[in-house]
Amino acid sequence: MTAADDTSSQTPGLRATIVITGLLLAAAAHYTWTSYALPITVGYDTRGHLEYIATLVDQHRLPHPLEAWSTFHPPLYYLLGSVVSLPGRPAWNALALRSIGALAMLAAGLVSFRLVLRLRGSLAVASIASALVLFVPCSQFAATMVGNEALGAGLAALALPSLVTLQSNPRHLRAAGFAGLMAGLALATKFTGLFVAVACVVPFCRLDWDRRMLGSLLLCALVGASVAAPVYVRNLVLTGSPIPMTRELEPVKAVEDLFTLRERRVWDYLWFDPGCLLRPSAFQVAGSPTATNTLNPAMTNIWGLTYASVWYDAHKHRLSGRFHRDGVLWGPLLAGLGLVPTALVLAGFVLALRDFLRRRGRTPEAPFVVMASVALLSFIAFTWRVPTVAAVKASYMLPLVVLAAVFFARALAGLNARACRALLWSSAAAAMSSAVVFAPGLVFPLEEATPNSIPARVAIKGFPSGLEQIGQELQGAAPGRWMENVRAASAPDGHVRWRLEAYPLADMNPSAAAAWCMYVGERMGVHLPERPWVVLIWHRGKLAASCTEGLPLDDVPTGTS
Repeated sequence: MTAADDTSSQTPGLRATIVITGLLLAAAAHYTWTSYALPITVGYDTRGHLEYIATLVDQHRLPHPLEAWSTFHPPLYYLLGSVVSLPGRPAWNALALRSIGALAMLAAGLVSFRLVLRLRGSLAVASIASALVLFVPCSQFAATMVGNEALGAGLAALALPSLVTLQSNPRHLRAAGFAGLMAGLALATKFTGLFVAVACVVPFCRLDWDRRMLGSLLLCALVGASVAAPVYVRNLVLTGSPIPMTRELEPVKAVEDLFTLRERRVWDYLWFDPGCLLRPSAFQVAGSPTATNTLNPAMTNIWGLTYASVWYDAHKHRLSGRFHRDGVLWGPLLAGLGLVPTALVLAGFVLALRDFLRRRGRTPEAPFVVMASVALLSFIAFTWRVPTVAAVKASYMLPLVVLAAVFFARALAGLNARACRALLWSSAAAAMSSAVVFAPGLVFPLEEATPNSIPARVAIKGFPSGLEQIGQELQGAAPGRWMENVRAASAPDGHVRWRLEAYPLADMNPSAAAAWCMYVGERMGVHLPERPWVVLIWHRGKLAASCTEGLPLDDVPTGTS
């Protein structure tokens, strides 16, 4: 069934309303408990995201795109985060900041349900597809961590029903305006908003042009550009690139170099390593009793690592190292259960692509086929250019989560009832198992959900008169007094152009600590391993000064985070 065949299917009945309401309530309860139970620092690059929000809250300004770890990201998520944050209320902030992503992922689950019903799915198929969208580990992690990925996926999801409407009627002004608005907001949240922006063009790629269709296209483009263009113009003015990145700048480069196994090879993209099913972790190495700093060699395989990051904690953000080892069966269990729904998604994409080519783009799923193709090509190009394990995350393709639900339903549409029922039960087991395994405290103990410690970070106001002077002041300061010295050396203009970081070497893994010591020693001539702290001053991605300081964590002055 297609949208053109039966528009009445767009309005779900009472049973459908009850089912999706129950799913959303269950997911909301799961996300709320996770947000409450886990420390706010758990998640991909959460420290950088928190620093971005803190700059907005404390200094009332947008940071320079290359000022810190994550400041190259578009600002929408961080602006919303600054609105809901309350200074001095960490417990509230943990829930409030995570609620942005949680609500966005709930919206994606709802859109998935409605679109599957609208296009070609039964109530059972729509229910399981939405459950997968809501509870697959990749979605759970994005929904319950501080970061912009879930919001970007939710905004992209909200654009998709309008794209289906435009595909059947490209003269629909309201659908065009709404699709443009959501695409613009997605672009103002994360660079992956490009995927849905390209999809917005597809409904207008036809020959029966008239003035109304042109007006619809212009409205879509103007609304989207009015929202997103200021972000990219600002980036271009400040950095010379509309899409700046900090990966080639320190300290990001030094950290990511630790996660590079080797340069990429074409073969890495042309097969699937079964070892990624047995050990779905970048840190789980055969014969190693616990996770070490030796990376899993199977993770040179791009699709294996991508799959592992969909169905398990491949990058060790939610589970401590002792659960990234042989003998822990939850990883292989989830990876095995995920094979059926993943195969159905891929099969549905192939079928939708076949229909797209046969009918020359005149299918209801045509915008989805183009969007998925652009995303896959972008992911291949990005991972080829950045050969680190950290770059291969399924969450970078999270805007495709609703498309995955539609393709899942497309694959099931041509099967007989018995096969469809068996595959649905298997997929339901995968969704339910994912929800159970990653509910904090249910399978894994809560204390094991905090694998990383956060460094002390201090913003230095003003532009110091001399790097040598401030370095000497820090070097000679008594424990607990270097903040006063930094303030005394600050200029009065109030603009933060410098950042000081105090890293406890004892809390870093040995390879990371050795890398920092080697790097700082080469740049500054300072021997670091003898002391517990290393203090580094960074200016827009470049190391400016450093020293060591025997400063206990409890004595870190007020003002650090």
